[in-house]
Amino acid sequence: MLDAVSQMARPAADKILKTSFIRVVSHHDADGITACGIICLALMRKNISFHTTIVSNLDSSIEKLLDPAIPVIFCDMGSGQPDIVNKYDAIILDHHMPVGEHKNIQVNPHLIGIDGGSEMSASGVAYALARIMGDNVDLAGLAISGATGDKQKMVGPNKDILDEAVKSGTVTVQKGMKLGRGSLENVLEYSIDPYFSFSGNHHDTIQFIKDLGLDGNIELLPKDDLKRLGSALSLMLLKKSPPDTVDSLFGDVYILNKELIPDIFDFTDTVNSCGKMGMPGLGLEVCMRYESAIKQADEKRFKYSRQILDALNEAVGRITDIGWVRYINIQSSDVTGAIASTVIRYIMPDKPLIVLNTEDGKVKISARGTPLLIKQGLDLSVALRESAALAGGSGGGHRIASGAAIPIGKEQIFLDQVNAIIGRQIGGQM
Repeated sequence: MLDAVSQMARPAADKILKTSFIRVVSHHDADGITACGIICLALMRKNISFHTTIVSNLDSSIEKLLDPAIPVIFCDMGSGQPDIVNKYDAIILDHHMPVGEHKNIQVNPHLIGIDGGSEMSASGVAYALARIMGDNVDLAGLAISGATGDKQKMVGPNKDILDEAVKSGTVTVQKGMKLGRGSLENVLEYSIDPYFSFSGNHHDTIQFIKDLGLDGNIELLPKDDLKRLGSALSLMLLKKSPPDTVDSLFGDVYILNKELIPDIFDFTDTVNSCGKMGMPGLGLEVCMRYESAIKQADEKRFKYSRQILDALNEAVGRITDIGWVRYINIQSSDVTGAIASTVIRYIMPDKPLIVLNTEDGKVKISARGTPLLIKQGLDLSVALRESAALAGGSGGGHRIASGAAIPIGKEQIFLDQVNAIIGRQIGGQM
């Protein structure tokens, strides 16, 4: 499957290799920044000059930044915005469902029957291109990180990338707990995925560790201590969350042998935090292996985790049930997606969750579902796109995770419509 996507990317590679200067525009989450890192490193290795911009969403404001005469690569965006990208000489490297008519080169797994929502991320698409531009197998770890950031499994093209990474020594696979590295205190207190009952609470975290008689860094614990810790954490998860949430605690841990942060969960969280804290360039520096960026990037990771946990603890009590969905308004714009993901997975998994936040004169929206809801017919991409359009905005994404933006004052129109659409999708009528 990876070879098939690389074959689709051949026209893009040919075009890039004939270019002396190109613009790169990418999304500001972990997948978008790692995709950008892959492209930037591949361009550097071919001595192609570039100028990179990382944004939170692709809208008409991009016109202030781009020159239609200069070629541009869009990473992790573009397939759903033909009205914007068609104005440019563009290459689109995306994994969201394509919408409308496109005039540009588009590399997207959906175009050849591969599910971009679960089997290949934007960073995987970027890697499929980079691997035919030169010897870039060392960038496979970035692609695995981007897929991890988008909560994808190692199936389809993702599995192909992983296999290639392991064979080349770029990535090592180990079995263990997917919590990252560092002191037990920090690892557990700042854990969001998985989310524990003590997450964000320093006193309760310390008490939990003391009750188990543990101390030190998690990666240095003896096997017996790790087993006790794993058993206690599993029981805690199962008390409030569905059985499959234990999968977020145990499984394959990917060690990124070519990156400055070896544990994939630490790496992904760090890059994502930089993007969401308004410093995506710092996350890009981490991807491009600038050691000088690591200290500040690590600080951003813990600061962003604290921001999420504080907002989450405050928000849970204000969630409103309107029938087929739940929604909540929050104040912090940088944590909408993280809150939606955590609540739907660990706290209230039975209905889709919509998180709204007012910023820059519009209402930004994140929505999340679960695999079980998808099996019942949920498609948040359709629901948000149609509901946002009715409310005078725009939206879309994946069936399980989507976003939108609408004008202030149109929230009730949007919520009524999305509730009705989702009610029809999952088997009922409002």
